Amino acid sequence: MIFNKFIIILICKVMLFSSTVISQPLVILEYSNSNDEKTKNSNNEDYSSYYKVKKNDTLSKIIQKHYGNKGLNFTFVQAAILHKNKNAFVRSNPNFMYAKKNLYLPSINEIKDLVYKDKKKLSKMKDTSINQEIYFFGN
Repeated sequence: MIFNKFIIILICKVMLFSSTVISQPLVILEYSNSNDEKTKNSNNEDYSSYYKVKKNDTLSKIIQKHYGNKGLNFTFVQAAILHKNKNAFVRSNPNFMYAKKNLYLPSINEIKDLVYKDKKKLSKMKDTSINQEIYFFGN
């Protein structure tokens, strides 16, 4: 037991002594502020962009990268991208994208307009008197 304590103390002294004698410089790298412009634009709800599809890209990764922290429903964003880029997908399937296509990534306001567009049509239809009556044609 005493021998174990002695070895532990000896190891601690060696580690402390070696770390004070041998010191390594600390290097801090500073990157350019090119990311600041991206974050500034991404906070704007009218900001839209283009993305060139690379090999092995998935739509979910692209959505996460560009819309990740916006609090948007993934399904709505996916549907908006499909709607705006019909020629970038095989048979409108989000799981099959063509490589080297430019995807138009709509702004948040464009996505909202696509979602609420149908509600505006429904409210206009409710105001007409034709929808309040049921007509039967034929026998």
